[in-house]
Amino acid sequence: MKFAFMIHPISKESAALMDLDFDGAMQTFWGVDPLSVCAHLHGAVKEARRREGDSSIPVPHVVDEFKGLTSQLGQITEGRLYQIPMDSMSILSDPDSALRYLEQAAEMAVDWGAEIIGLGSMTGIIGGRGTYLAEHCPSAITTGNSLTVYAALQNLYHAVEELDINLDRETVAVIGVPGSVATAVARLLAPQCGELLLVGRSSSGPARKLAEEVGATLLLDIPQALAAARIVVTATSSGSCIDQRLLNPGTIVIDVGVPTDVQGTEAQRDDVLILTGGLTRVPDTMGRDSKLLWFQHGMIPSCLGETIVLALEGRAENFSLGRSLDLDAIQEIGGIAKSHGLDFSKFTSFGHPLDDSTLIRFHKARARHRQGRSSGASAPSAIERLAERAPLLHARHINPVVMALGGASNFVKTFVRGEGSYLFDAAGNRYLDFIAGFGSMNLGHNHPAVVQAVSAALQSQAPGFIPASVNPFAATLASELISVAPPKLEMVFFGNSGTEANEAALKLSRIATGRTGFLHCDGSFHGKSMGSLSVTSNPEYRRPFAPLIPDCEAVPYGDFHALDRALSTHRFAAFIVEPIQAEGGMRVPPKGYLREAQALCRATGTLLIVDEVQTGMGRTGTLFAVEGEGVEPDVMTLAKSLGGGLMPIGAMLTRRDLWLNAYGSVQKFALHTSTFGGGSLACAAGLAALRAIRDEGLAANAQARGAQLQRGIAEICQQYNCVKEVRGRGLLLGLEFQPVPDHICAHWRAVDQTGLMRFTVPGMDQAIKTIHVLHAMQTLLQAHGVYTQVARSNPLVLRIQPPLTISEGEVSQFLSALDQTCAEIDYSTGLIDGMIAKSSIGQHDASLHSDASAVSGQSVTSS
Repeated sequence: MKFAFMIHPISKESAALMDLDFDGAMQTFWGVDPLSVCAHLHGAVKEARRREGDSSIPVPHVVDEFKGLTSQLGQITEGRLYQIPMDSMSILSDPDSALRYLEQAAEMAVDWGAEIIGLGSMTGIIGGRGTYLAEHCPSAITTGNSLTVYAALQNLYHAVEELDINLDRETVAVIGVPGSVATAVARLLAPQCGELLLVGRSSSGPARKLAEEVGATLLLDIPQALAAARIVVTATSSGSCIDQRLLNPGTIVIDVGVPTDVQGTEAQRDDVLILTGGLTRVPDTMGRDSKLLWFQHGMIPSCLGETIVLALEGRAENFSLGRSLDLDAIQEIGGIAKSHGLDFSKFTSFGHPLDDSTLIRFHKARARHRQGRSSGASAPSAIERLAERAPLLHARHINPVVMALGGASNFVKTFVRGEGSYLFDAAGNRYLDFIAGFGSMNLGHNHPAVVQAVSAALQSQAPGFIPASVNPFAATLASELISVAPPKLEMVFFGNSGTEANEAALKLSRIATGRTGFLHCDGSFHGKSMGSLSVTSNPEYRRPFAPLIPDCEAVPYGDFHALDRALSTHRFAAFIVEPIQAEGGMRVPPKGYLREAQALCRATGTLLIVDEVQTGMGRTGTLFAVEGEGVEPDVMTLAKSLGGGLMPIGAMLTRRDLWLNAYGSVQKFALHTSTFGGGSLACAAGLAALRAIRDEGLAANAQARGAQLQRGIAEICQQYNCVKEVRGRGLLLGLEFQPVPDHICAHWRAVDQTGLMRFTVPGMDQAIKTIHVLHAMQTLLQAHGVYTQVARSNPLVLRIQPPLTISEGEVSQFLSALDQTCAEIDYSTGLIDGMIAKSSIGQHDASLHSDASAVSGQSVTSS
């Protein structure tokens, strides 16, 4: 069904703006090529000025077209935007002329085929709010006011939810009664707010009747209402009736007026929040071909939204007419609009999307204003409730880049529960966790023994953090760790993470040896605090923080001779090494490398620090990876799964003589400490984790399931072109994918004809080469419910690192999903490869068949 929508210019400037992009050039280049925009701007302005000087008699005319608007339900409509040649003030002063223009525009729309006509702003007020036109026009008429009311209230509900405000404790002022929008808003808000104030121009009969009906106070003075309320919904037809200076600190204003009721063109204060109400965002399924949708980034007045929705539904019926709107119809049209994908959650202020910083500044200002008073905030919510807004808050306050990269593709999930080898989202969907918190979930999620241990510690009211005193949980965990650690490791320092454990190891090495240098390996990862980062090799992590700690050098991982040459200088306090480089792409050194490193370190007086933050706690098939190598490090660091998947804890284990040399005196015993290290809950979790790994034979299970995975993945590597090899040990495995072929990468780059992307996005070429592994991650997650990640220092490697509790059946489930995923990648790559090759050399199937038939001497006939 076709629709039409009647508008008027808000001002002379807005009328000129609608005609500025007369040839479509601005739409084509805006946001992409600034030089081309400038090149076309002169002609656009010249044409706009010529039209301003046109002395012909003004008539209604089409200013925009909506072609093929498709909702998320797949329904389609098209429409036109008709503009009458009178601005808002002219319409108020001469409504009869405006009505005649509306009739002319409606006749044009009917001739074009519009079956429903929407009215917006002042065009929806004159003529009895659409009733006159409905009686004299063969097409159905709507003012769009029902969806405008719905949108305004949705804006308000989102705002109070965002700020954790209870409406039932707030004084709300509704300005603009007895207008249809303000009246409907008042009726719907009355049962929900603490006190309701209604503001009108005069004490008219309809206004007094409404106040009595909803139990509100009727005021005739806007400043009086603003002084009493901290939530204001305003929907007048006069505009510029609210002075920002009169608003109370902490006030939220939903401004539905067109022109706006709040004076000014921008917010003048941080302690008030002024939102443009009554707007909606159309779904992404609706293209941005029209000038309005393009310029407003898909945000439209909800009166237009109502017209579009009715056209999508094929409902050629009069809707939202007259002063009194049907409250049930408001809820009905709102629900239908949402089903088609219209979104009412986007905040807009003075025509601009509300930036996060503005909202945060208001939140801070409101919090300051409310200090010492009851805020009416709700009680803490269940995690499922918190999850509804968690992606938005994560993007706003934690990491917007993560959400920008993975939010649109739905790769960045919001998980609300973990159990064993599975994660669950708020909708109850289950995902097999094959990353296990980068090795911090060896016991799976919420292992019963760890949960019980932490709960018991809480119930016993164990002390939290008690510096310079004895904590029974910490002392016991230290003893149990030492009992299972390699020989000669007798002393423990507790921190909160792997990087803290490695910092402790580096500091101990310097003070114990008197040397300053540190040796590490290419491809290493030991943490991101300053010391640990200095012995981490990834230049992307290091470069922004240079200069790092001096005297740190790297040698090739697994290279005996390079290690020998470096250590023979006797310059290094310690050599820090991972038994398997997980972050570096699951790299396994040659057999005997760690034993040789130990011998070289002993011979040169260098301490051997083995970083078992990821390899420890049963991950590689033994409790510690060094057990399989017969290595006795001078220092060993642990973290991640030491906390049983529930608590953060790290530990540095070292020889007694080293510890005494470093800290064994009254002057030195407190040189390196941690406020939270050795806390009761963390150590209780650590004790339970150690015992569960031992009692449940999880290291042996890691060995068995790891072998099952390696066999299955090796077979997949033989079958598909997109994968190269699997490597690792136990359940610390990595599957390396082949890079995307160069000619496909070249074609990808060529699509960006400006070439700007290669210069503005560092690493774009490298990212293109990893599309195979990105395809695998996305497909495993969305199609098979398997959660995976890449090794970030080698993004061609898919980490395969499930909990040690993984079962044989769950491994088979993963292998089946991986097999199907690799088949899909090979298939799609083949299609793209063939398409590029044929299009680039001009060959097509028909010519190929012709060539083949010519060679074989066979004829080709058409069917």
